[in-house]
Amino acid sequence: MPPSPARLDEEISAWLTTRHAVSSDKNIWAFWHSGFLSMRPWCRRNVINWIRRLGPDWTVHVVDCVPGSETNVRHFVPDEYLPNAFLHGTMDGPSVGQHSGDIVRLPLLWLYGGVWLDAGTLLFRHIEDICWRQIEDPVTPYEMAGFVLSLRPDEDAMINGFIAAKRNNPFIKRWHDIYLTMWIGVTNADGFHKHPLLKHLPLLNPPLSKSKLVLDVTMESFTDYLAHFVAFERLRKLVDPSDGFDGPKYYRENILFAKAMQETYYVQPKTKWSGPRQLGYLQTRRDGLNGSESDEVHANWLEAQEFVHDALANSSTMKLSHGHPGGKDFLADLLDLPENENADCEPGTFAEYLRWGSVHLYQTREMIPYIVDNSKEKVYHIGVLEPVEEV
Repeated sequence: MPPSPARLDEEISAWLTTRHAVSSDKNIWAFWHSGFLSMRPWCRRNVINWIRRLGPDWTVHVVDCVPGSETNVRHFVPDEYLPNAFLHGTMDGPSVGQHSGDIVRLPLLWLYGGVWLDAGTLLFRHIEDICWRQIEDPVTPYEMAGFVLSLRPDEDAMINGFIAAKRNNPFIKRWHDIYLTMWIGVTNADGFHKHPLLKHLPLLNPPLSKSKLVLDVTMESFTDYLAHFVAFERLRKLVDPSDGFDGPKYYRENILFAKAMQETYYVQPKTKWSGPRQLGYLQTRRDGLNGSESDEVHANWLEAQEFVHDALANSSTMKLSHGHPGGKDFLADLLDLPENENADCEPGTFAEYLRWGSVHLYQTREMIPYIVDNSKEKVYHIGVLEPVEEV
């Protein structure tokens, strides 16, 4: 039984470092390669507040790859689902933690069901309200749920920071089979865009002018980093003649989508993805006005309030990203700094209010499903693990 939401952070943290039986599909899965207690403090507080928001019907599991750890992912996932580089600890490159998370998220969902949440995610809405009620409803066709983002001009794709599915989902298993195959004989993701299973697909090329985000990375490197997304794309454009699995039909009819720019990145373009600006809002004191401040100070206070109210009222989650798409002044990067260890929860600030609201406030808006239109996409009639010869 998950701990009471009223328990102290330290008590919930201790609970999260022990292994818990999987008794239903109502699981939240997260991963931190070096274990929950080594997470940045702001990420730990994210996970603790998931427990407070979701209550006893949902079990939060944070798995790791620490030898001897009670929460090591290999207590949950058999070795056959994991590549040698992961099993033998030989993964290298700048994104070992992120790609380790890509490797483990789908086997956990396939075997046990639930929702994958990246640890850098603040949760503002109950999972039941976001998607789970529709997934469990036999009247709806939905078996999966996720958020879509434009990763090429005029083409949306599901991202992997939020994935919901019950166990034994056919799309989840095939998606992982593709990604697992890509890791055969390698120790990092360099060159994944040229892999035989992906090379027929164009490089990712997000329309950045709309999001006001600047990327300082080549599209080849960007695509390698997000190759897990591209493995999803391969499957959704594929009809397997050996067993009749119809990826385009499943994508169109059986996955419940919402827009990522609404449900997880909502406030980012409003601040031009500026970490310093967002941190400034969070560090603003809610009791900071006394009537004698300047017009500028008053305006900044109102902006901070609007930033927090807007997030709490209009977005299901807030994902704070590191790395690609990258820069050194994302809010997640700033919260990682020792001097900002408590900047996400400082008493009396809008940051503390945002934390409180993520547990105690309930949205009244209706989420609008995003309808995908893949009628014009090219469909490949090939096996799930069969290369496309034409390029």
